[in-house]
Amino acid sequence: MTIGNDAGPLEASPQESRRTPLRGVRKLIAQRLTEAHATVPGVHVFDECDVTEHDLGTLLPVVVKAVADLAERFPIFNAHLVDDEVIEFSRPDVGIAVDTPTGLVVPVVRDCVSLSTTAIAAEIARLAALARAGRLQRGDILGGTVTVTSPGKRAGILSTPLINSPQTAIIGVYRATPRPVVRDGAVVVRTIANLSVTFDHRVVDGALAGDYAAALVRAIEAAAPIAR
Repeated sequence: MTIGNDAGPLEASPQESRRTPLRGVRKLIAQRLTEAHATVPGVHVFDECDVTEHDLGTLLPVVVKAVADLAERFPIFNAHLVDDEVIEFSRPDVGIAVDTPTGLVVPVVRDCVSLSTTAIAAEIARLAALARAGRLQRGDILGGTVTVTSPGKRAGILSTPLINSPQTAIIGVYRATPRPVVRDGAVVVRTIANLSVTFDHRVVDGALAGDYAAALVRAIEAAAPIAR
C-alpha cells in the first residue's frame, strides 16, 4: 500500500518562534546549575523506603529530621567542599527545595536536631509560604549544610537532582505508590517511595554513600508518623 498524496506534498504553515531572555532569578538559577553540573561529580545511590505508616502530606519533615539526626554519624553528608578543604558542620541546617512562580529557591530550616518533627513541619510550611509570596530574606536562604528535595507527585518516581554546591550531598524523596512486596514470606501491598542520595564523589566514596542511604531508609521507616 502506498501512502501519499497524488497532488504533491502538503505545505506546512510558517514556523514561528518567540525569544525570551533569561533574567533575574531564572538567570541566577541557570548560572548556579550550570556551575554545579560542570564542577561537581555528583553520583547517585537509589533505594526504596516503606512509608505505609506515614501520612504522605507530612513525609518531608520526617525525612528532614532523619537527615539531621544522621549528621553526627555521617558528618561528610553535612559538609561543604571549599577549594581543597572539607568543612564539616556541628549543626545540620537543612535546605528545602521549594518551587515558586519565579523558580526554585532553597530556604533553610536551622538546627534541625534540636527540633521535633512537628516543629520542622511548621517551619517548612512557614518558609514555603514566604518563598511563594516572594518574601524570603537573604538570611532565610544562606548557610544550608545539606539539601532535601521532595518533588512529590509532580516529578515521577525518581530523578537525579544536582548538588547545591558547595554542599556535598542532596537527598531526594519521590512519589509514593502502592506496590507488592514480600514481608515474612508473604506478598503484601505497601506504600513505597524511592529515595535518592546524590553525593560529591570527590569527597564521598560509593560504599559510604550506600551505608548512608540504607541508614536513612531505616530511620525514615522507624520514625513515628505525624498528623497533619
